Amino acid sequence: MRKIILLVLIGLIPVTAGCGSETGAEGSTTITVSGKNWTEQILLVHLMGQVLENETDHEIDLREGLGSSDVLIQALQDGDIDLYADYSGTGKVNILGQEITSEDTRESVLEEGRKGYEEEFGATWLDPLGFQNTWTLIVREETAEQLDIETFSDLEDHAGDLVLGSDAQFAERSDGLPGLQEEYSGLQFQDRVEMDIGLAYDSLAEEEIDVLVGYGTDGRIPALNFVTLEDDKEYFPPYDAVPIMRADFVEEHPEVEEALQVLADGISEQEMAEMNTRVDMEDEQPSAVAEEFLKEKGFIE
Repeated sequence: MRKIILLVLIGLIPVTAGCGSETGAEGSTTITVSGKNWTEQILLVHLMGQVLENETDHEIDLREGLGSSDVLIQALQDGDIDLYADYSGTGKVNILGQEITSEDTRESVLEEGRKGYEEEFGATWLDPLGFQNTWTLIVREETAEQLDIETFSDLEDHAGDLVLGSDAQFAERSDGLPGLQEEYSGLQFQDRVEMDIGLAYDSLAEEEIDVLVGYGTDGRIPALNFVTLEDDKEYFPPYDAVPIMRADFVEEHPEVEEALQVLADGISEQEMAEMNTRVDMEDEQPSAVAEEFLKEKGFIE
């Protein structure tokens, strides 16, 4: 087994060409595992990296926080990284530019996204990890009780008096705010504040905003007594977490895909949320949280 090399990248730091997989002695190679710059994605980098470190003879290079989905797929194509995890709805809608229809299912989004990535990027979607992380609207528990709201539709009658918080990307995504307001025409908020998602939960708790666009598996939701509203018109597409690799890399190193199969359908929404909570609310290190989870599940020794 080889030692994991950890490089932390903050924001959209360019990747030096050629720093992806490099063949070493006896057929071993360096596998570069990367992801986005928020807690769940950092955990996924460590989860996948530790499985590969334990189950293969390759050296593992972890690159946290590389950037958004379009940055990651470009880095994968360029050979600067070899593996990352993204979400099925994000791939289909934001990267492939395909629409979600009323006939789409969780399975169809996976199938169409997988086919599109193979054809357009020469990339392979491995089997899903088992959990979805969909966008949701989050409010304080007292707000939900005072306004008697449980669904996005319930919120429409009150949005004009409330301030929405979201990251900048949500306002621009094709599956983001414009489409949400088209589906739920009453969601015209008094104001919208752009903020880093890592800081937004404190802003909601301190009543600087009233509604937050966040991720369903974020452990801070239950920890801070927040409430997620139901997307009753099912606007947001499925967001299954899937590992993504170049097809030629999978063909050259089938043992990598085989090793990662231990994670297929291996992480539930609750388990992912609990890991997120430990990092965000209890200040535990992502690498330690990932290792404990993998050992408890019997995925590594």
